Amino acid sequence: MKDNSERRLNVTQKREPLRLLALSDGLFATVLTLLVLDLRIPEALGSDGGSMTAFVKWVGPHLFSYLLTFWVAGTSWITHHRDFDRVVDYDRGLLGYNLLFLLFIGLFPFSTATISLTNFKSDSYPFYWAIYAGNMILAGIMLNLTWNYAVSHRLVTEETTELQSRHITVRQLVTPVVFLISIVAEYLDPQAFLGPYMLLVIPLVSWWVDRTFAGAEPKRPSSSPGWVELMWRMGMVLMWLLIIGLAVWAMTF
Repeated sequence: MKDNSERRLNVTQKREPLRLLALSDGLFATVLTLLVLDLRIPEALGSDGGSMTAFVKWVGPHLFSYLLTFWVAGTSWITHHRDFDRVVDYDRGLLGYNLLFLLFIGLFPFSTATISLTNFKSDSYPFYWAIYAGNMILAGIMLNLTWNYAVSHRLVTEETTELQSRHITVRQLVTPVVFLISIVAEYLDPQAFLGPYMLLVIPLVSWWVDRTFAGAEPKRPSSSPGWVELMWRMGMVLMWLLIIGLAVWAMTF
């Protein structure tokens, strides 16, 4: 009996957050699905004879906001996935922080609709951009708090070093900080579309942070030569630039 009780105790000491991850992945999947529902063809276009100009002017803002939010949500999902690769246990506090993070992720379709239904040249666009950016800021902050809660309560693997934890914390602050700056930039010159353009610095700042903490993560051996790996990465980046460039063109058509 004593052996059985000790075995049960050992089992309950470390609990993999499987249900937490299942809920998180399910909500991300739902949010990404709801985003695409905003990309619909309005019946009003029929009155214009279905002209290309009317079509592009309607689709442009919706396509841009969809791609932007898909990118932010996808990045958040990847970051959340990487964080929880290191989480080996959980408690009620971690569940609570993760739930608050998911609360703001669930608001993505709403905040996306606020900018997709507003002309970026209108005087009210900075206000709606602030709503959108505020949603992204709060989601980023809650993701960071979730990670730091797990670290401070020793719910992560013992192999996680202080330098690795600091690297993750700083990298996860890049997106909310840039979104905060984008709000200010959009109000400074509403007609210049500075708010969304500010987001282009996120990959550059993230790259700089990774370079600064270059020694934090061990390098994984690759089966491909260095130039081949670089080509794979460039292919992904160029595809994103092409898609977002198309959306910006449609937005400013």
